Order: sequence, then C-alpha cells, then structure tokens
Amino acid sequence: MTGIVAAPSTTVATVPGGTIQLQELAPAHYGAVVEPLRALAINNLFARAVVEQGAPGRVFAYSADRPAVIYVVHAYGMSLLFGETKIPEVDSQLLAGVVDARRAEDEWLQISGEAWMSRLTRRETSATSCSRATVIDQYTRVNFRFCAKEYAAARRRLSSSCRVERADRAAFAMPGSVVPRAFWRDAERFLDAGAGFAVMIDDEPAALAFSAFAMDGKLEIGIETVPKFRGRGLATHACAALIDDCLARGLEPLWACRLENTASYRLALRLGFEPVRYLPYFRLSYARAG
Repeated sequence: MTGIVAAPSTTVATVPGGTIQLQELAPAHYGAVVEPLRALAINNLFARAVVEQGAPGRVFAYSADRPAVIYVVHAYGMSLLFGETKIPEVDSQLLAGVVDARRAEDEWLQISGEAWMSRLTRRETSATSCSRATVIDQYTRVNFRFCAKEYAAARRRLSSSCRVERADRAAFAMPGSVVPRAFWRDAERFLDAGAGFAVMIDDEPAALAFSAFAMDGKLEIGIETVPKFRGRGLATHACAALIDDCLARGLEPLWACRLENTASYRLALRLGFEPVRYLPYFRLSYARAG
C-alpha cells in the first residue's frame, strides 16, 4: 500500500471532555460514511471504491460513531477530506493530524469545503516558517463531463489502423503507475468486474485504457502507455475502445485528471469530454532529513 503509513489518529490536542483525533474505522463500520460520501457533488469514485467496494485503502473519521469529518485514503495514494465540526479549533487540529502524518510516499489530497481550503492554504503559506516535516504543493484537479455528440464526431475521425484487444492478464500485469494492478486487488477481480482495452504491438500491450473505478452506472477511465510507445496516439485508440464498450453497456464514462497533466487533459478534450469543475488538489510530501 502506498500513501500514509502512520495513521493520523495520534492525539494532536486535548479539549474539555475528550481528545481531538481522527480514528481509523474498521471495514465493518464503513457504512457510517457511505451516505455523506455519496452526497458530495464532486467525482469521488476513488474514495467510494474504498468505502463501498473494499478496494485497498483506509477510512478515518471524527467521531467514529457519528462522523462529522471524514478522511479516506486509497492505496494508490489519493485521498479525500470532507465534512467539518464547525468548531475552528477542532477542525484545525484535525487537519494538522492529516497533513503532518508521516508518509512513505507522496499523497494527493482532495478536499471538499471552503473552510478546509482556507486552512490548508494558510498552512501552505506558512510552510517555510514551520518545523513540520510535510511539504505541501498545490495543483488543480479537473472533473470532466462526457458529451456523446462530440465523441461520436471524434470517433468518426479516428482511423482503425491499431490492433486493439480486450484486456487480459498480460494487460493487468502491464508495467507503469496507472495500471489495473494499482487499483484492483487481483487479476481475477479486475477481469470479472472491470474492463479494459489494450493497443497491441508485437503481441504486447503498448497502451491501455481501463476501468479504475466502476459503480452506479459510471466508469472512470485510467490510462497508461509504455514509455517507448508514447507520442504515437495509441492511448486515443485504447480509450475509444473502452468508451465504445461503456456506451454498449449503458455506462457513463468519467474522466478526471490534474490540469497540469496536459497529455491527459488534451486527450479528454479530443474524445469529447468537457471540463466542468476545477478543484484544488494538494500533494503532501514527507520531507526526509538529508
């Protein structure tokens, strides 16, 4: 598992009547955060995959029995923080517990709520004067909406010169960072419940588009191209095959990426997706000594 390795449930402050802390929930208690998560008006399938489908990850809350603040970490390294107690001192300390937790690898934190944004930005601004070990870098995450008419026009312009095949075990084991094995527990589960299409070159997957998350009639697209094959437009063909499969099965394809990931952003536009929401996105890095 990547991402956070020290649970942010360490005591960070004490107030009359108890201790302020995020508590890690056992999977049997994930049901307490399902409805609040579903109510968020942002693409959060990665968090729902942890809470509802048993994808690798961890769930924290304050408090455990009646969650007001919820923090979900997907094993891939993405996380989501939302909800608030509306007690400034409490929320600030809860945020400190999240931000200052020791991490083995970078974590990409998405937040929901202007209050969290304000608090996190203030911490980022004062980073150089703090003794804490976390470095915060701000980016932008883009949520797209699929436009069937625009996609149909783009699909007609796309040649059929590539050999595209449905993903198999070789595709599941494909090298790279954005690949099925980073999102699914095993090949059997991916092949049974997921979907993917690979552009094949010399009988090896060169580019792959696959379901990173799928639920409620929606499928979020993940993409990876083997480095030596990049720059040839192969991902376009793999994505088109996956989108075609979605439409044939009545699924809505979803796309989300960092604005700074220009290749993914431009490919989304080329395939008929329209940007509809720009959200703050924070990379939390543990600054190791030396």
